[in-house]
This record gives sequence, structure tokens and C-alpha cells, in this order.
Amino acid sequence: MKNSFLNSFKLVVVFFCLGVLALILGVNGEAVAIFISRPSGAGSWTTSESMMNGFIYIPTAIGVFFFALATIVFTISYKKVQEK
Repeated sequence: MKNSFLNSFKLVVVFFCLGVLALILGVNGEAVAIFISRPSGAGSWTTSESMMNGFIYIPTAIGVFFFALATIVFTISYKKVQEK
């Protein structure tokens, strides 16, 4: 029983961890955009605001999606465990 209980919640942990990683990337999105847009050997450069917004909002949206997915999968798994 204990083994099946733990197996049913592995996917929840994976989705939760992916959500955390995506949110960390989203919080640091401006720094990541600046790092990626830097040409090699350049002393100064500019990074567009839209690129910074893309590196902030897209990972944040993906992180929220994974949190919602983890919540849904947890609810379904918990209900199945309670029915047994």
C-alpha cells in the first residue's frame, strides 16, 4: 500500500519541480535575456524590451501552468488513493 501511494505522487513532484524551475527562470528573465543577447567580444550592447519581456513572461506562464497541472494531478491521485 505504501509503495503504491508513493508511486501515485511521483508525477506531482515532477510537475511541481518543473514549475519551480520555470518560475526561477522567469524571475531571472531579464538577466538571462541580457546574457543571451550579448554578441561575442562586445563591450556594450542593447537588449530589446520585448526580448526581456519574453524571457520573463513566457517562463512564468509555463511555471504557473505546471503548478496548476501538479494541483490537478495531485487531486486526481489523492482521490484515487482515498477510494482504495
